[in-house]
Amino acid sequence: MGQKTSSMARKVSQSVSSMFGATGDDKDGANHSSALAITPFIYTKKGSRFYDEDGDLAHEFYEERDIGGHSIMEQHWRNLTPEGEVKLRIPRLHVDFPVVICEAPYSGPG
Repeated sequence: MGQKTSSMARKVSQSVSSMFGATGDDKDGANHSSALAITPFIYTKKGSRFYDEDGDLAHEFYEERDIGGHSIMEQHWRNLTPEGEVKLRIPRLHVDFPVVICEAPYSGPG
């Protein structure tokens, strides 16, 4: 059983490391490396906020309008610029990372 587990772990680790650009040795002794090193981490994401014409940054912008003596707030969508790519403070794992990292125990209904 221990040998089967270790061989499965070796297969998984080899497939994951080769997928993410690690170097490996072939049977003939040649050392092959990937031209593009792929990492399982994400360092940037698409921002969800917008800049308005004044340079303010927010998720939503509203304007106050007086209509018939009543003040109402209307959502403002004109002249907004997307925030663009945002650098993450802490790298995240990619959603398509092919390995289960932690399996939490299930205690079931008690």
